[in-house]
Amino acid sequence: MNRRQSYQIVLVAMSCVLLFACGAVGKDLLVALGGDVEGWDPVTEVFYAAGEIVRNCYDNIVNFSVMGAEESPYEVPVGQIQVEGGLAESWEWSEDGTVITFHLREGVVFPSGNPLTAEDIRWNVERGLNLPGGGLWSWNVMAVTSMDQIAVIDEHTVQFTLPQPNSLFLPMYAVETKAVVDSAEAKKHATAEDPYAHEWLLTNVASTGAYHLERYSPAEEIVLAANEDYWGGKPAIDRVVYKIIPAEETRVLLLKNGDVDISLFISPEQVQKQLVDQTGIRVVNVPTPGCEYFAVNSEMEPFDNLLVRRALAYATPYDDIIENVLYGFGVRATSPVPLMTPWHRDVSPYNYNIAKARELLELAGYPDGFEFTLSYRLDNPVEEAIAIYLQDAYADIGVDLIIDKVAASRFSQIRRTGEYQSILVYFIPYVNSPIYMLNIYDSPTANYGRYWNQDFSNLKLKAIVELDLEKQQGMVNAMQQILIDGCGIVFLHHPNRITCMRDDVSGYVYFPDHLIRYKYMDK
Repeated sequence: MNRRQSYQIVLVAMSCVLLFACGAVGKDLLVALGGDVEGWDPVTEVFYAAGEIVRNCYDNIVNFSVMGAEESPYEVPVGQIQVEGGLAESWEWSEDGTVITFHLREGVVFPSGNPLTAEDIRWNVERGLNLPGGGLWSWNVMAVTSMDQIAVIDEHTVQFTLPQPNSLFLPMYAVETKAVVDSAEAKKHATAEDPYAHEWLLTNVASTGAYHLERYSPAEEIVLAANEDYWGGKPAIDRVVYKIIPAEETRVLLLKNGDVDISLFISPEQVQKQLVDQTGIRVVNVPTPGCEYFAVNSEMEPFDNLLVRRALAYATPYDDIIENVLYGFGVRATSPVPLMTPWHRDVSPYNYNIAKARELLELAGYPDGFEFTLSYRLDNPVEEAIAIYLQDAYADIGVDLIIDKVAASRFSQIRRTGEYQSILVYFIPYVNSPIYMLNIYDSPTANYGRYWNQDFSNLKLKAIVELDLEKQQGMVNAMQQILIDGCGIVFLHHPNRITCMRDDVSGYVYFPDHLIRYKYMDK
């Protein structure tokens, strides 16, 4: 970095300090965020920052429970797959496991003043079934495909009927696509073209979480204010103030100087060089089930050729990327089911082997290689470094990789439509379940390798409803092998979740979805 760049960073940091200082009320938690937030309608949000807004401003019927620090294998409390009461204080299953009845908490009021009722739950299911995206997919996984399956028993009781038992129903009800929207408030902003107020909910909030949206200035800041009447008790932090700070160097400097409490999206290189062992800084480093992977579009040439896909898998420098991009903050991915997830098996045979890669390319009919484009999000420095390592490695087998940096909004579009040759994806499993994760890789919304296998699809459906754990594990084992053999995705690594904060911030809880719940925090 030259002197002029350093001077510019200092000026930006000083401006940020003044901005943060303006309007501080009560106990504020200041968070530096790398980019603006894509829309946060719960049923359609797909990126981390939007998910964090949803997670803090909305609540669910059930929530993931928390394992205390004294029991946790890490230094912090950890969210679990087991659920506890949220907006529902209790529930019971029928004897055959096909009917579940939820009893809602009485006296819960939305910030609008509207009371929570069973009609809100019914309308949210209807909304989720009629809008495309992750919400619809997750309802399908939960085996809820028709409004005939939900019944309002009374004002505080709602009942679901499933075609057969479903092991993912409760944990899936705890993910943010199942956040409960204030139906009466949302309907005020509905139109004939937009009957579920999707456009309004992209930049507004209508629910009863621990926080509500106080202010949103695009590309500048997002302010969340504590819900004084939150059923779980008012949070200790009065306001969470996100400032959009695109320059990573500035986010690091602000944290080091104590001008912000948390800096998000700091690369492993900067964490290692600038923040580890620094006075006043706490770096929380937790292994995760999240997975960075390289997906090729198996429906396009030359990737419709299995030998080509396997050649790239053998030419991938897995260990170099972990050492030189992650700085050791991660482990090799050897299966679609992560190391810290039940029933993981080391099934990948694709260790770095240039000779094997060249042999496969020749057998595939590409002895002189080929050219293809790799797309990734413009604002992701880690993926940029990964792309460069892949470019260099694939050049050794005669393959010319063209790097395509894509703006966040455009990347979301091409990922959804399949308009790419290959992409880098960081998959964050919101439910630490092997069956949930394997379902993702066969879903119409998130199968980014575009590799389809009917045997896998059949096993996926059977595994969800199988209650015999030994049989269920056998299905999971078979599905892991099918995905590795098909090689539509090259699984790279499981990066640790690194959260950088000041050392006077307390109450941080790690959840597998990576989303910070500020209701637990204090400073």
